[in-house]
Amino acid sequence: MPKQQTQSTNLNSGKTPSELFNSDLFGKLFEADKNRLYCYIYAYVSDAAAADDIFQETCLTLWKEFSKFEEGTSFSKWANSIAFNRVRVFRRNQNKYELGLTDDFLLEFSDNISIIENSFESREYRWRYLEQCIGKMSSSFKPIYKSFYIQNLMAHQIAEDTGRSIYAIRKVIHKIRKTLFDCVEKKLKKDAS
Repeated sequence: MPKQQTQSTNLNSGKTPSELFNSDLFGKLFEADKNRLYCYIYAYVSDAAAADDIFQETCLTLWKEFSKFEEGTSFSKWANSIAFNRVRVFRRNQNKYELGLTDDFLLEFSDNISIIENSFESREYRWRYLEQCIGKMSSSFKPIYKSFYIQNLMAHQIAEDTGRSIYAIRKVIHKIRKTLFDCVEKKLKKDAS
């Protein structure tokens, strides 16, 4: 045990507190973004082995260049630009991946991926908020929600199962839908402000 403590002390010796902080910050940002980054790279080369190689090179570059990252900006966008450059280098070195695609086309493709990612991020927030809102839903609504949205039962089936009128079930479904929609919208507006 003492030997390991000495080794860990030696690894950290010579690093300033800000360097240690930045390595922790890098770890957190990278861990949260690594799967998305791999998919970003794979979208360009559509080959797992090539994507693995480019991902490793990108990770190394991200780590070496992390001092250039401006805290408070988007780590994903910064990582994308480095990954994109690694893809371009790879494509130049491996003509079989060229497929007649120009760098201009790749730049346009990269811009479109950013738009798609932003849209995906927005949907991801909506899903997270929806889950939170479902958790806060009235206990009287939960069985109807589960029957209609999870089990995909029709309103008339729920009415038969619960002994309520189809009109009452439809009214409850409408209330659930409106309640969840309003709850999600409220959370999105709160985030935007």
